[in-house]
Amino acid sequence: MQKIRCKLLAALTGVICVASAQAAVPDQSAFQKELTGKLARQAYAARPENTESSSQNFRESLAQYRPWLLKRFLTYVSYDRQSDEKQAITQEEIETAQKLYAELETMGVPVTLTEHYYLFAEFPSNLDYEVPVLGYSAHYDVAPDIEGKNIQARVIENYDGEPIVLENNQVIDPKKDNGKYLPTQVGKTIVTSDGNTLLGADDGAGLAVLMTFMQTLVENPDRPHGKIQIILAPNEDIGRAHWHVEETPYQPEIAFDFDGGNNGRIIVKNFYARQETITVNGVPGHQSYAATNGYRNAWVPACKLSNAICKRKDQPNYSEGDEGYKELNNMKPKDEKPSVAKIDVRLRGFSTKPMDKWERKADKKAKKIAKKYKVEITRESEASYNNVSDTAHPQALPITKAAAENAGVKINIETARAGTTAGMFSTKGIVGGYTVFTGQNNPHNYTEWLSEEDMYYSYLLSISLMDEVAKQKAQ
Repeated sequence: MQKIRCKLLAALTGVICVASAQAAVPDQSAFQKELTGKLARQAYAARPENTESSSQNFRESLAQYRPWLLKRFLTYVSYDRQSDEKQAITQEEIETAQKLYAELETMGVPVTLTEHYYLFAEFPSNLDYEVPVLGYSAHYDVAPDIEGKNIQARVIENYDGEPIVLENNQVIDPKKDNGKYLPTQVGKTIVTSDGNTLLGADDGAGLAVLMTFMQTLVENPDRPHGKIQIILAPNEDIGRAHWHVEETPYQPEIAFDFDGGNNGRIIVKNFYARQETITVNGVPGHQSYAATNGYRNAWVPACKLSNAICKRKDQPNYSEGDEGYKELNNMKPKDEKPSVAKIDVRLRGFSTKPMDKWERKADKKAKKIAKKYKVEITRESEASYNNVSDTAHPQALPITKAAAENAGVKINIETARAGTTAGMFSTKGIVGGYTVFTGQNNPHNYTEWLSEEDMYYSYLLSISLMDEVAKQKAQ
């Protein structure tokens, strides 16, 4: 068993040699070929002869999975997997989903790949009593904000505390915001890109955690747990992770999303978000004969309305803490028609009441402006994500704290002025889930980097959360 596992570890990413402080990661292509081979099947099919009953002994045994985390992470960030707002799903995402599906099948995980490329795995309970269904999620796409293809990861072992100089004039400096967490990593292992792309720790780190979590379940079938559902989603970084989630049976009673930052952060509360689309329909025609042909300009009333409903004081620049905002995100022709103006407004906040009030005000203003300029104005609203605290399991926070203590992980409970995958899922009636740290730093940026230690602690917490939920016997 040990010899087979060693061969697989080598095949996963090859031998990573760090000749100096930084080293480029070698070609990952051997991973899929080797992983789907006979040795991999034998390794994953093997079962330990004895299962430690003590949770302390079990946690100690988890150290053997630590190398898998980093090697998997380096493999996943080598995949081109950027999402694109102009496409339902990119070919790169499809190929990534297929690779992950093949890896999970090889492990012996009961996995389904849906029509819209969600990966869903379910592990039945091995308990003789009922406990809440546990759900874990992550996303496999990479943000389209900057270059994210052909990522060349660099592993820095025994980090020395100095600024990290990358290509493309990029520097991660421990004395600046992009490196403020670096002083905690001295002597430890971190990973960066080469500076020409983002790294893809968002959410390659969450992927590595959950894939290794599933490997751990397969190799330790006698470890007590209730029903566990796991979903890996596309298109999270363009706000669409929830669009086709109903293709899966994912309906946990207590949920956790592995797509967070560093330093043990657990997000238990986040913004509500609504996308407001206002369409101003003018009347097409030749402007030179507008006095007699019925032409109506769409853009003047669109600008008047935008100015009336998105005041300067409502912009995100003037919002912090528990305050929300209303932002004019963009204005553009609808379907490339110059006579139709489309206004996109983003509403954010920790309460829906200000959003409801804004919608009433916007409709009232639109009615007046439409009458004055003799145009038609319509508004559509879509919930982008909800506040997960509203529907989270009542024992979610005590379970999280107990799991962290048992795993020896120091956590920080936080509120996020942003959205989460779990928040997106909650718009489809799925229970609100906390977001768990995975070691990400500076996501969507050339200076993005990963704390290997934080990723490992995230993995430890994934196991301990499972243990705690297994103790929640129904009264």
